[in-house]
Amino acid sequence: MEKQNNRIRKMSDFHCLDIEFTNIDFSKFGYPNKKAKINKVHHAHLYEKQDEIELRILFDEKTGFGDALMDWSSKIDWRKFGSFLKVEVTKNHTNERLQKIDLSEAKLVGSTNSTNFYEQGKKYISVRIDTVKFYWQSNEQEKNTAEFYLDDKGFRVVEPFYSFLSPKKWLVNDGNFSIGRMNGSSKFYKLGISKFRPEFNLVSKDDRKSRLANVTKEPKIQFKYNNGITEEKAIFYGDIVLMLASFYHHIKIDYILRRIHLPENTITIKKLEQKNFVDTSGNLWGFGIYWDFNKFLQSSWQKETFKNFELLSKAVKLFNQSQIVDDYSTFLIRYNIIEICDKQKQDNIKFTLTLNKKQTKVKQDEALAKLLDTINKSEHEEFKKRWHNVMTILQNKPMKNQLASFLESQKLDPKTFPVKLGDLKRLRDNITHGSIDKVNAEQLRQANILLYRISGILILNLMGIKEWKLNTEIN
Repeated sequence: MEKQNNRIRKMSDFHCLDIEFTNIDFSKFGYPNKKAKINKVHHAHLYEKQDEIELRILFDEKTGFGDALMDWSSKIDWRKFGSFLKVEVTKNHTNERLQKIDLSEAKLVGSTNSTNFYEQGKKYISVRIDTVKFYWQSNEQEKNTAEFYLDDKGFRVVEPFYSFLSPKKWLVNDGNFSIGRMNGSSKFYKLGISKFRPEFNLVSKDDRKSRLANVTKEPKIQFKYNNGITEEKAIFYGDIVLMLASFYHHIKIDYILRRIHLPENTITIKKLEQKNFVDTSGNLWGFGIYWDFNKFLQSSWQKETFKNFELLSKAVKLFNQSQIVDDYSTFLIRYNIIEICDKQKQDNIKFTLTLNKKQTKVKQDEALAKLLDTINKSEHEEFKKRWHNVMTILQNKPMKNQLASFLESQKLDPKTFPVKLGDLKRLRDNITHGSIDKVNAEQLRQANILLYRISGILILNLMGIKEWKLNTEIN
């Protein structure tokens, strides 16, 4: 009987875990049965499918836990769902290599509590999440390597690096096929204590009785690490490559599976693929750089990208978002990118005084007395407060336009822009305040093209890439 149970567990299509919702009092949610106490820890089954990650949380039907969980989840930020969970793999889990499951980064996609949901004789509630992380026993043969599989949008990243599938021997076809890499695209690119390159993973499907055999090309980023690699660094390096690809192609590209082979364990991170998206495409031509992605990766971006990664991630996300919204939103987002990239702070420069502080105060008090003669006495105190504020401002020379100063520091000359800075600011103010009737459609079109080029150049500068050229002609 024990052997039979083991065989059933090994053939199971789910992982067993215990889940605790930390610091949550479910008696305050839903319509719980006050006489039946809700357990702090619930057994759960984790199912992985291609387009779904499902948690079936088992509970005592008498407690009303399902309704309580539905009520509680409706009142929280779904993006932080995993932060409420404490997870442990149970001893009877289905794979002996599995060490730990981490759901801390999981977002809640949805949940269903049905009257006919039963598993292993217990009621369950179905909870769907977007990501799960597994820790497995280490793989000695694969250690210090990783495969980061890209979503469908990521196919465009890898495709230019390869030719087509063909027989290994052109004259005599012995049944061996291969897909060769394009000339000059076989090298690995250095990144910190790692190196990487885009690759295809080939998956074949065949039937001896069928004339047709299928080979699927799965896009991935292949990593090789030096000794000393950690989980945090491996994920960080992967995020850098993802950000570069997303910026170059002007669309958010993501990983659907990350498999990281460390000396101490192997980590796999599964994430659901985004299915509904507005497809856009791009390159660096709009910034005067005519590189393919291979040439882009060979440029000197590593040092500055490491230093500015947090700022770059925010700017690239906004840059890609600006491709898929209406013209007014596009303008505001691209203008905002400039403001985000502007990290400079101007120091106040004071006027030169010809009198000492005491003499200056006497003159200022005399001026205040004369002005007070023009104000109703009942309002003198309020006027004095305004006067002191004005005097503080008047001590400083007018500062140089912040936006112009920043753009000049980035080697961009606002005097050459086809849309002047003053017009850009007026557009921003009118759109922000809802005065759409004051916005000239042609000027907005030209402004959006200009801001596309400027924001892209600012991102390239943050990466340390200076080979750009601003095209100031707009047709």
